[in-house]
Amino acid sequence: MNKTLFFASLKANWKLLLSTLALFLIYQSTIISMYDPDSAAGMNALVASLPEGMVTAFGFDGLANNLSSFIGTYLYGFIFLIIPLVYIVPTANNLIARHVDRGSMVYMLATPNTRPKIARTQGIFLYSSIALLLAGITLIGMVIAELLVPGELQIGNYLLLNLVTISMHLVLSGIAFLASCVFNESRSALSVALGIPLAFLLLDMMSGFGDKLDFLKYMTLFSVIDVQKIFTNHAFAWWSSLIMLGVSALLLLVSIRVFDKKSMNI
Repeated sequence: MNKTLFFASLKANWKLLLSTLALFLIYQSTIISMYDPDSAAGMNALVASLPEGMVTAFGFDGLANNLSSFIGTYLYGFIFLIIPLVYIVPTANNLIARHVDRGSMVYMLATPNTRPKIARTQGIFLYSSIALLLAGITLIGMVIAELLVPGELQIGNYLLLNLVTISMHLVLSGIAFLASCVFNESRSALSVALGIPLAFLLLDMMSGFGDKLDFLKYMTLFSVIDVQKIFTNHAFAWWSSLIMLGVSALLLLVSIRVFDKKSMNI
């Protein structure tokens, strides 16, 4: 890994990283501040009054009878699936494809750094930054919960939910980074990096529109964020996280290989 390139990438993307963190904090603090046993019951009643398809599509079909389930239902059912993409998609594009598209990659390749070293450094930056972002949000969520509703958060379940969420977003980061390494144009890389997660989201939403479409949940990565299953079946949470971490590592290795062998007009 090249430390100079790593910190140059950090300098180029830190504003977007902090903006995404701020967006997370707004939603997280708002949802946690809304929780108390009475408001949770009222929120459940409000959600129950909505059309069934809308409730399932946005991941609001879990029974939020405690703070952990409340957070899981109203944050991880939809919002925390989407917000990380605000950071992942443009950052992955900026790390490789944008340099190739603008011609600045020629200057990077003119240094003693090899193609694999450049791709490895950029991939490690993307993975570590999104993992750090989501881990930070996890810890901040625990602090906010303890300050606002002390003793209500089930720490074990909350940490497992976030472990699965982080692992899933590392896979999405791997997909976005692979697209950045495959395509020479930013437009194409962005289309794939954003299109695949949006397709996953659409399939996840459609799977909740009736038993006939239930099979679609097996075609989307987002279905792994099953809050109640994670809370009641810890083995599922651990195994799914390990599998997704393995897939994300494989995607990184493939990306490095692709970038090393690709043809570039620079």
